[in-house]
Amino acid sequence: MTDTPENIPLPPAASYFPLQDGVYDASPALKDFGIDLGNTAADQQVFQLDENFSAYRQVKLGARQERLSKYYRTQMLSAEVLTSILRFIIERLTLEHPDLFQLNSQSEKDIALHCKLTDETLIFDRKLRFIRVERSGPAPSPDYHDALDALACQIQEDLAIISKSPFGRDWLAAIHLCHANNWAAEEKIGHPFQSIHEPVAGVHSNKQDAEAVVNTIVKKGPFLRFLWSLTPEAELNQHPRPCLSSAGSKDKKKHIDPHHPSLYLRVERQILWPFPEQQAALFTLRTYLTDCSQIRDNREQNELLVSALNSMTKEQLKYKCLNNNRKPVVKWLTSKYSKAKANQVLIKAIQHLYRKK
Repeated sequence: MTDTPENIPLPPAASYFPLQDGVYDASPALKDFGIDLGNTAADQQVFQLDENFSAYRQVKLGARQERLSKYYRTQMLSAEVLTSILRFIIERLTLEHPDLFQLNSQSEKDIALHCKLTDETLIFDRKLRFIRVERSGPAPSPDYHDALDALACQIQEDLAIISKSPFGRDWLAAIHLCHANNWAAEEKIGHPFQSIHEPVAGVHSNKQDAEAVVNTIVKKGPFLRFLWSLTPEAELNQHPRPCLSSAGSKDKKKHIDPHHPSLYLRVERQILWPFPEQQAALFTLRTYLTDCSQIRDNREQNELLVSALNSMTKEQLKYKCLNNNRKPVVKWLTSKYSKAKANQVLIKAIQHLYRKK
């Protein structure tokens, strides 16, 4: 496992607060990719690389070491779809970050992509089939399984691929999900879009609605969307079945520092990039964590978060594990208590969140 070289400067992470309407909305809420959200060049990037790169990579390498098939799965992923998406990823990385990614031809048969952040050179054949990796440091364990796995370990985003057959059926064809948000790659791979989103409260889509969404993301776009939730954990990997040796193990989860209890706004930025000729779409999923104490001190954001929480239905509260603790969360966000009293209120809210996990 290698850290980001200290001599490579990286920008601070982008900041997103997708609650501008103060209403919780479970609909797709697709926006045009590239709109300015206050993060300058980062808003134009599919793959954002920032000062937290090393931490995101370490989580990915740790998840892979635990068990790769727990976090990376493919099913009926055609060579045509995979090649198109691999080419897109490589092109975007070299376009968006030309100082960090260099593409070279090693021979008439091979091409090489060098990533300065990992000091790894990925070698592919002309059809972008993974051949090997050249590196100066120790190899991750297990070594890269294929081209998609190798590329996923050079970026901070997780990746998913939706495919659609000529007969209308769609399915999750690939998922590389190391920063899991309480759902498992093993349980979703091969499932249609409608089935994947059935547990989401507030999404009352039938088969026709789901087909319309899939047709849109496969044929149009690219699109941007955000998801958000509250969590007492600062860990990026919140798989529903955590590794017992990880920082997010069940025993460690039960400990709450009474002097410094924490609640986080977990935001997921999704880019949906269409591949109409291949009847497929690439999803990039990037996670951001913001300490809610910062939101509590920001009057505008505080009011919007409280408004969004108060707008949630019983079903949505249950889905977000907030059905028994919305009141203490809102009380903490809006209270003028002393720090000690406010901590007691927040601890009560966090305890309810842990019981639901």
